[in-house]
Amino acid sequence: MSEQELDVLIKGMPRLRYRNSQVLLEDAKRNSRYWWWAYLRLSPEYWWTCTKLGRVDDKRLRNMYWDFGNIFEQSFEDWWKNRGVRLFGEEIALPEVRLIDKRNPRFSRGNIDYLVVEIPLNLTERTIKKQVITLVKSAEGRQIERISTAPRPLAKLKGIRKDVLEIAYQSYQLHYESRIYKSDGFAIGEPEGTKSLYQIGKELRLVKTCMPVVGDSTEKARQRVNGMKVAVSRMLKRADNLSQNACVGVFPCVQKIEEPIAWSKRNIENIQKAISNKQFRPLFNDEDTLSIIL
Repeated sequence: MSEQELDVLIKGMPRLRYRNSQVLLEDAKRNSRYWWWAYLRLSPEYWWTCTKLGRVDDKRLRNMYWDFGNIFEQSFEDWWKNRGVRLFGEEIALPEVRLIDKRNPRFSRGNIDYLVVEIPLNLTERTIKKQVITLVKSAEGRQIERISTAPRPLAKLKGIRKDVLEIAYQSYQLHYESRIYKSDGFAIGEPEGTKSLYQIGKELRLVKTCMPVVGDSTEKARQRVNGMKVAVSRMLKRADNLSQNACVGVFPCVQKIEEPIAWSKRNIENIQKAISNKQFRPLFNDEDTLSIIL
């Protein structure tokens, strides 16, 4: 897709309308759509769906595979250009305020309600704006609807901040990477074990009030440690829920998946085996790829 050919509308992005593919890519990397792609790459369930070329029992996963494809074998930039723009771009132009021809008035068709107003051009812009807003607010039955016509619209963020997507992801990454053991054991002098939940939270400065403070009593220090551990556990659970929901086409959602993914006992065993054999691993680097073993 060349920059000259690009003309796409994507709701919830800084510029809404894009004609420059590079600008669109950079904005996408800072958007929830990037995180949908990223959380899918944490999922052994979606990886297994890719190994089966989408031929799995759960219809939601099948549909996700046909839309998102194999996100494990390409970078975000490649995936975004090949699939992301199409998945998240609006298929129908958004309604807009327009000038009506007085001699030949033609009104828009469809289910959207419109308000026809007469604006004297000798009024100030401030007065016009004030009076038009008053008329719009008083319009009977007016409803604000933010309906997306994109093939894969985002779910509404309910009760969570946008930065939670990144924080939960970072917590998951640190937790996972700190639990990768060397195949030949630990070197002499290397501390055995992994980072604790408190250490992960401390590294991310997850809860400011739970950071260590010089002069804390033993009891106060214990309270801070416990508070940080609880916060990290909550973030790990959110990351897991985000990944699970991403698989079935609902993102972002930190709540427990409403309907569990339908797997046969054999598929569950094969997924667990693939994890144990390190055929599958979460991908955290945008450019990292993972071969699908068929």
